[in-house]
Amino acid sequence: MMIDDHEMKEKVITWIFEDKDTGVSSIAMAATLLDRKPRRTNTPSDPSDFNRCLLFLDAVPEARKSMHKFANINNDWATLVANWDKIEQCFLDEVGLNWSKGRTIHAKKTFDLMRDLAS
Repeated sequence: MMIDDHEMKEKVITWIFEDKDTGVSSIAMAATLLDRKPRRTNTPSDPSDFNRCLLFLDAVPEARKSMHKFANINNDWATLVANWDKIEQCFLDEVGLNWSKGRTIHAKKTFDLMRDLAS
């Protein structure tokens, strides 16, 4: 069963109002899916920010089909989206979604990868 655009947008709105762990980058993703220009267009600056973006995608899995929209936010987002799968796999291998492998791990490999791609 396909989820239509309206249903996805309803999930985004629910996430905005119900999720307490949001950040500038995940809000930029949400705004973009709601066809709004994000007020702040920062990409995730560290693994914690990236985790919040992954949690957004977990709450609104249909958003993965719209990753190309995030690439249109700006050049930094385009670079991030082009490397999303690599960063996500590194993060999940290193610490797990929402730090499920333990908060004592600082996701250094993921941070280094994000920093290298941003340079």
